[in-house]
This record gives sequence, C-alpha cells and structure tokens, in this order.
Amino acid sequence: MHSFLQNITVLLLLAYGMNAYTQPSEAIPYFLKHKSSLYAKSPKKAMLAWYNEARLGLFIHWGVWGKYHAAWAMFNQKIPFEDYQKTALSVNASGFNATEIVKLAEDSGMRYITFVAKHHDGFSLWDTKASDWNSMNYPMHRDFVGELAKVCQERNMPLFIYYSLGIDWVHPYFLPKEKYFSARPAYPQNPDYFKYTQPEDFEKYRAFCKQQLTELCTQYGSVAGFWFDPLGGVLANDKLFRIQEFYDLIHQYQPHALILFKTGATGKEDVLVGERELRSISMHYRGNSPEQVHIRQLSDKAWQKNFKKKAEIAVTSQGSWEWSPKNSCQNVEALWQMLVGAANNNANLLLNFGPKTDGSIPDDVAKNFRLLGERIRKEGYPALNVQDYLKLRQKGTMIDKKEEEKTAR
Repeated sequence: MHSFLQNITVLLLLAYGMNAYTQPSEAIPYFLKHKSSLYAKSPKKAMLAWYNEARLGLFIHWGVWGKYHAAWAMFNQKIPFEDYQKTALSVNASGFNATEIVKLAEDSGMRYITFVAKHHDGFSLWDTKASDWNSMNYPMHRDFVGELAKVCQERNMPLFIYYSLGIDWVHPYFLPKEKYFSARPAYPQNPDYFKYTQPEDFEKYRAFCKQQLTELCTQYGSVAGFWFDPLGGVLANDKLFRIQEFYDLIHQYQPHALILFKTGATGKEDVLVGERELRSISMHYRGNSPEQVHIRQLSDKAWQKNFKKKAEIAVTSQGSWEWSPKNSCQNVEALWQMLVGAANNNANLLLNFGPKTDGSIPDDVAKNFRLLGERIRKEGYPALNVQDYLKLRQKGTMIDKKEEEKTAR
C-alpha cells in the first residue's frame, strides 16, 4: 500500500539531522534579480520588498479527489483509503498544462502562483521518494510541481508551494483523532496502516515531512515560499510538531523563502494570512475542552505577533476551493471587490480556482480572470491603505461574505 515503511531508514537519518541533498548554489533567485543589492544584504528583506509590491497571486487547488469534487471527501465521507486509491488510478490529467496556467496568471494581473503540492489526503503532486502515493507512481505519471516550476522560471513567475503539514489522513504515523478531531476520518475501526501508538511515533511523520520539504527545496530551483496548512491541529499539538524546525530546514536551502501559515503557528511567520478574512482563528475554536482552549491561546498569541506584518487574504472564485460541476466563477466585479477588500487591509489577494478533474482551466475562470486583468491594466491596482488598515484587521474584515463549505481549519 505504501512505501512509507520502506523509507524508515532515510526518514530516521533526516530526523537526526543527516541530509543526503546538496545545498543549491548561492545564485540570486530569478524573481529577485532586480533587487540584487538588497538581496546581498538580506535575502529575506529582498523577498519581502518584492512581496509588498506583488498585490495579486493565483491559488490552485487540484488533486485526485476526482469524482468526489471535494478535497475533504475522504474525511467527510469516511472513504477507505483502498477506495480512494482506485479514484486516483482513474484520474486523467491530460488537461493540466503548466504553460496555460502561467499565461492565465499573467493575463489576469497576477504576479505569483501558489500551487497545492500536497493536500490533506497526502497525495503528492511531484516525484517524491518519501512515499509511493504520488503522481509519478500513478497512471498520470507526471511531476506537476516540476512542470509548473519549469514554466514559472522561464516566464519569471514566482512559485509558492502549498504543503499540508498539519493533516495527513494516510500517513501511518500521523496523529490519531484523539489528538485532533480532523486528524483522521472517523472510520468504524482503525485501518491496519494506522501505526501511531505513542508520541515518539510522530517523529516518523516529522521526518517524512522533512524529507519532502527538502525535495521541494532542492529539486525545483528557487521557491518563493511555503504556504502551510491547516493550523488547528498544529496548535493543539505544538510540542509534537515543533514547527520552527521546518522553517529552519527551508531556510537552510532557500534563505529568501517566505513562510506563510495562516494567522500564525509561532508568530515568526513572514506574512499574516487570512482565509476569506483577517482575524485570529481562535474564533473557530469556542469550546471549553483543553484542546480548544489551548488552540485559542496559541492562535491569539501568534496573531498578536504577526498582526502588523504584510498580509495576504486567500479567497476562492468558485464557491469552494476545488472545482465542482455545480460551481461557477464569480463575475469580474465581484473579483475586483475582493481585490479592493484586500487592498483596504494592506494585503495581497490570493485568488483561487480549482482546475477541472482532468486539470484543465474552466472556461468561466479563464474568461472572468482575464477580464479582471483587463481592468487592472486599465485602472491599475486598487490603492493600498497604509494608514488605518490595522483598525480593519482588528475588526476582522470579511473579504468574501459568501458562505462556503464548512471544513475544519
């Protein structure tokens, strides 16, 4: 079923700090060459200076959830992994075209791309050696991160990588539901591949993540940053995750790379991220259980540390993050108002669409995104509020008031 257990030797080496990869050269990232003087003084300051000017990015949610049209289908529908694998075997990725995606971003006034490389179902959209649950090992037999990274570099489009660090429903040594309610689907009984029995077992999951992040940092040239998700389980189990180690690992290879993890896991993230709004996620954990109280305390603490930093607000253009035949892209006026709302908060807008099951761009997305680009070229980006934006953040400004599917954070 998995090659996870076959890779334990490599994973344990990584867990103890040994590394088989060679660090990349000290060349300036292709998207920071115009800031070479600042980069020489501080790679991170150069990256933040670029990011402050970026204004609008493209978010892409696509995976092997296929016929379910829902990234949370395995969890919500309690789909056995064996059945979910059959769905992955049937995915036809013939419509995924990296050049078309980057061209759409360019035409739409977007200045960077954030690509979901691994969502909560654990399926990796690149040629990872940490697990056989990946896109090179299935009939699609393609490295989608590699394809996108190549075109991004050719067209000078910075690439951020989304990585589900806080949930992995299929890894043998991820946390049980007792540690976090969204950690595993609520199967009638635990499958044989659930191997976690004690806190020490979680080190194998952390080592797995370190191996994958090292691959992503070393196999695809310069990466603009990492977008981690979800946050709740990490805060509930902060002593097990030890998140700062992942941040330090990334900066060992990519010193400029920005770290984004929603409103913050440690308070040392580079960007304050909101999902449809800017407010501490403590509002989503209102119960009195020790877990909920702990999450509230840590999320509020990180929020206060990150509160004044440059922000990004992630919204979806389609109602849900992934494509569904029932969804339609919002019109250009609605997209423009999202951009205005982000600007009022001195934030970038990360505008999402979900490619169709075969990886192709929906026609209404292509049309309305390009109309947004035309408006930007005609009117410019909405003016940034750099005076009283902190007052708006304190209120928890909603950027997209449309209700979307209820999923845990």
